[in-house]
Amino acid sequence: MKKRLEELIAADSCDNYAAAVFEEFGLSVEKHYDVLVVAPAWKPTKIMNTYDVEITCTCEHAYCSGYEVKGADFLLAWVQTSTGASSIIDEVSLCAALDFDKLVFVGAVGSLVSEIGVGSLCTPSWCISGNLANGYLQEDLAAYKPFGKVYPNDANFVDAVMNLAKKRGYDMKTAPVFCTDSIFGEYSHMDFIKSFGVSLIEMETSTFYLMADLMEKPAIALFSVSDNSATGVPLLLRSEDQKASYKKCCTEVIPLLIMEIAKMNT
Repeated sequence: MKKRLEELIAADSCDNYAAAVFEEFGLSVEKHYDVLVVAPAWKPTKIMNTYDVEITCTCEHAYCSGYEVKGADFLLAWVQTSTGASSIIDEVSLCAALDFDKLVFVGAVGSLVSEIGVGSLCTPSWCISGNLANGYLQEDLAAYKPFGKVYPNDANFVDAVMNLAKKRGYDMKTAPVFCTDSIFGEYSHMDFIKSFGVSLIEMETSTFYLMADLMEKPAIALFSVSDNSATGVPLLLRSEDQKASYKKCCTEVIPLLIMEIAKMNT
C-alpha cells in the first residue's frame, strides 16, 4: 500500500484492522482471495446464485455484509457496502488488511446519452469527482478541489478485462462517469453535470479508483445501466423488457466476468 494509506490507517483510532475487517465483514486475513469485490447494495446471493459456486455469508449487518464465493479454482471476498463515496472510504479501508490480488467494483449506473441503453455493460474511461468525500484522502482537506478527473489506476488491467469481455462476446462500453453525492439532487444540476462531457452517472467509482491506487491493487468497475435520462427511462417504473435487459447484465454477464477475472494472471 502507499504511504498515504499507511498514514490514514495510523491516524485511525482502530489499532487492529485484522480484527475490524473480520467483525465488519467476517473476512479473514489468514486467507488468500483472488478478487475483492466491492458492491454497494449488491449481494452475490442475488446475482450469482445460478452458478456452480459456494456462497457463504460471513457476516451480516443492517447496511453492509460480507461473503465468500468459492469456485473450483478461485475464491472471492465480497463486501456489500452501503451507497455513497464516504461508505467506500470507510468500509473498503478495512480491507487493506486482507490478502487479495485484484479489486472489482460492481453496481448500477445511469446513462445520460441515448446510445448507451438500459442493460448495457460499461466501465469508466475516467470519472469526475463530484463529491466531497475524496478530499478526506488528501493530507490537506482545505486544498481539495471537487470535480477533478480520476482515471482507473491500472490501464493495462482494464485493457486486459476489456479483451477478456470481447473474447467472451460481451460488448463492454467505456465511457466517462460523473460521481454524485445525491441521486435525488442531481437532476436539478444536470446541465452542469453534462458540461464535463460525461455519459454516465453514479456515486462511488472515483473513490473506488482512488482507494485502489492507495492499496496498489489492479482494479476495474463493472456497471449495468439501470436507467437513461436521455431517452426518458426512469430508475423506477421501467418496462418489463427494460427490467429483463438490466437483470441479464447483472445476473449473467457481470458474474461470469468476475469469475474470469478471478482466474486471470496479473
